[in-house]
Amino acid sequence: MQPYQLPAPQKPKADDLARRARLFLLSSWRGRILLVALTVSSFAALGASFLNGPAELARVVLWLYAAWGAWRFGRFALRRLLWRIRTKLLVSYLFIAVVPIVLLALLFGLAGLLLTGLIGSHMVTTEVERVVASLEASNRTALAAFGASTEGNVEAALAVPLQAAAEIHPGVRHVLMRRGVRVSGSAELPGVLPAWIHAPGFAGLVRIGDSAVIRSVRTSKDGFLLLEIPLDSKTFAEFEKRTGIRLLTVGGTVKSDRGGVEIKISDSDTAKLDSSADVKGMAFVATPERVIWESGARESTSMAFGYQPLDLIRHLSSGALNMADLLVKALAIVGVIFLVVYAIALLLGLLLARSITRSIHALSAGTDKLRQGDFSHEIRVHSKDQLGELAEHFNVMARGIEDLLRQRADKERLEEELRIARQIQMSLLPPQGAVSLPGLRIAALCLPAAEVGGDYYDLLPLSATRLGVLIADVSGKGTSAALYMAELKGLVLSLSRIYDSPARLLIEANKILAANMDSRSFVTMTYAIVDVAARTMRYARAGHNPILHLEAKTGRTKVLTPQGLGLGLDRGVRFEEILEEAEAPLDSGDIFFFFTDGLSEAMNGRAELFGEQRLREILEQSEQLSMEELKERILAEIRTFVGEEAQHDDMTLVILKVI
Repeated sequence: MQPYQLPAPQKPKADDLARRARLFLLSSWRGRILLVALTVSSFAALGASFLNGPAELARVVLWLYAAWGAWRFGRFALRRLLWRIRTKLLVSYLFIAVVPIVLLALLFGLAGLLLTGLIGSHMVTTEVERVVASLEASNRTALAAFGASTEGNVEAALAVPLQAAAEIHPGVRHVLMRRGVRVSGSAELPGVLPAWIHAPGFAGLVRIGDSAVIRSVRTSKDGFLLLEIPLDSKTFAEFEKRTGIRLLTVGGTVKSDRGGVEIKISDSDTAKLDSSADVKGMAFVATPERVIWESGARESTSMAFGYQPLDLIRHLSSGALNMADLLVKALAIVGVIFLVVYAIALLLGLLLARSITRSIHALSAGTDKLRQGDFSHEIRVHSKDQLGELAEHFNVMARGIEDLLRQRADKERLEEELRIARQIQMSLLPPQGAVSLPGLRIAALCLPAAEVGGDYYDLLPLSATRLGVLIADVSGKGTSAALYMAELKGLVLSLSRIYDSPARLLIEANKILAANMDSRSFVTMTYAIVDVAARTMRYARAGHNPILHLEAKTGRTKVLTPQGLGLGLDRGVRFEEILEEAEAPLDSGDIFFFFTDGLSEAMNGRAELFGEQRLREILEQSEQLSMEELKERILAEIRTFVGEEAQHDDMTLVILKVI
């Protein structure tokens, strides 16, 4: 038996791809545009100067087509890459597993940077306020010393407090005004206070034109003392040493990159700090409040600073045990534990995904083997889960399909053998019209219920005026009945040449069949010899259905039922004792109807039998019908009676009409 194969999937051939490319370039507007653009670009590249303008447009078109082609190719490659469920599942699992970790890392990293930046901003603002408060205290001390001094001892009285202020605030300048006269100090500082300053004074960050400084003003009854310190690295040197925060600029721009912080300070910046152009770490901005000196209006300024987040945390923790280092180590340990647990979870997930995809891949390979006709291929069951159960079901299904195909092949072979047997069996029956007798019209039919059957009829020419007619029914159906039927034909052919008596022929046939036939089988048979010269018909019945005789002169049917026992039922003399032979006259117009029980016992959906009575009624209404018409009417009546029910037994009939 050749292995059954499912149709293989169609693969694109080279000539098919060429045909599709040709159709795209010549039969679609997109292909024609591409072809024109390629042609124009080619001629322009060869030196056709008159195509310079169209060549630019063609290049734009080609770039658009290149982008479209890259998108189509990328989609095709991605589809091919993700064709396997294993790849698709692993990629999706990695996305589900890795993307949240990356996002969480970015979130916590940004949150940490923002938190440290806000802490640094608060520290810068606090430091500015501290410097302002310290400068105000120095101003108060100096002004008290000035009030205790004499008229000619001003410089000596201010020297000590100003020296102390200079030690705290490098670069401090002062101006002392009394009764509108500059008593001491720098000429660059103002000698008149703005109108918005009221007693006892002011201290804070101020903007003067395009520059920013810290000023402290203390007023007295007849004057004021103004102290000023610049915003430079010296002012915040102690702060940088204490916190690690380095002030970069006030009002300048800061650009952060991988190498650190790039500082750009223009000539219009409000304050320029002594800052390096390359500051390692992070950059952030503090926004302390300042006052416009001329008007007294308040505004926020920006003070850029650079810092190392880890150093900032370390400076926040004081004492012998640095909590920052302890916190970093604890976070590192937690991070390592987290990464180990996550790696184990990822590995387990990948192994689980691999087990799933391996089972799916095995199922895919199994279906491919099944498509190729290899039904013996079994999928190895690696797991005791739903996929393993599915694989086991697949193996059972493959074996079932293999069994079904084997049964199908056996059935086809058997059907072919039965078809040949039917042809042989039907060839054993006399051909329609091949046997005739003067003064007699004959019609016969045999319809097996299966491919082969056990019904049999024959017309045996015995002489120019004598014809042997037999009809038989072997018990059962199928091949065994057909074989007995073939044996019966040979037996009757031999005995009909020896015995002129129907009863004697049946007796001899019974002796032979009873000795060789299975005890569970038997044959019913009617044999008659028609003699048109003597105008008689002698007949005997071995347990078969009766003969229906339609008398032309009365138009009524008679049932001819001589005694008889089926062939093969009795091996002794009882068969001979029971068997009777009878004789009937042959009158013109008479009809003799031989039939098997397949006609009288035809059953409809209500389990009703067609019966002999309906056959008799049909015969009695058939005076004007020919033999063929009568045969067809009988079959039509039976089909109408049965309806949609299947034929359950062989139907055989022989009709003789005397003319």
